[in-house]
Amino acid sequence: MRRALLFILISLLFPAGGCGRLFGDQVPEQLIPAEAKKLSFEIVAQDNRCEPSVLAADRGGRALVITLQVTSVGKDHVFLVPDLNIRKTVAAQTTVSIPVVIARSGIFAYACTSLPWVGPFAATGKLAIK
Repeated sequence: MRRALLFILISLLFPAGGCGRLFGDQVPEQLIPAEAKKLSFEIVAQDNRCEPSVLAADRGGRALVITLQVTSVGKDHVFLVPDLNIRKTVAAQTTVSIPVVIARSGIFAYACTSLPWVGPFAATGKLAIK
């Protein structure tokens, strides 16, 4: 009986808005320091993967503002950077600009999927900040 109720609940949620209702977009609002170094990267989301798969930047000991220009080709994608708390839906054949303030070095995984989370089989890319 519980399985039947769960199936009914899931079948009602997904046609009414899909995972977007459960997992809305989130891009943290951040103040941009005046002395921050500014960069821009272009990312293409196609077939549940991101191109290029590696992005690298040197922040030079100060805050870094990266503008990610994400273009979705073929279908809707969800662009995710879990460690930076970023999840943004990108409609098919459109480009979305996502500003990110990074104040620490590290390697951050990112993904372009049709799901609002990074699954175990998702093709992830790396954003390396020195």
